[in-house]
Amino acid sequence: MMAGATATNAAEDSTPSRLLTAANPRFTDNGRRGRYGVSFLRSLAAHAGVGFVENSPDEDVDAIDVSLKFGRASVEVQVKCTGTFKVGPGRATLTLEPEWIEKWSSSYTPVYVVLVKVPSVISDWIEGKPSSTIHKTVAFGKRFDPVLHRESMKFTRADLLTAETLYDWRDELYKSHESARGGAL
Repeated sequence: MMAGATATNAAEDSTPSRLLTAANPRFTDNGRRGRYGVSFLRSLAAHAGVGFVENSPDEDVDAIDVSLKFGRASVEVQVKCTGTFKVGPGRATLTLEPEWIEKWSSSYTPVYVVLVKVPSVISDWIEGKPSSTIHKTVAFGKRFDPVLHRESMKFTRADLLTAETLYDWRDELYKSHESARGGAL
């Protein structure tokens, strides 16, 4: 019986994953990455209890995908998802488009940039197991600074994005508003 099970498993392993092509053939791989990146951030926001408002694709005129709502104030977030980097907690550099820099620099609210790294093979992004679902993904996030980020943003282990990071963003945002109002809200 064990030999039969092994033969079946070996045959299943050689079958290419259906995830290599989109279930909807009009959905591009780049489109899948974009949706996955935003959905990954949405899951972190849900975990942290943060409001999440996504712009519709036609409203992305300010190079902002999402507003994170912290109650008293919000931050704007641009999400980028890529499969070109190796997935791991190392480092990555995101080249910035001049239009993004101009738009983010003129924003009255803080703008954060999130870089979600996924494996290059789409079927490797998520592993479903009977007791868990494993996202083979890592994300980085940091606040855009027009003085520092003139052409690119470098992400390192210090910028690893978790649900707890969103608390840091909230605290930084509230502190900024409290300082602008003389310390009291």
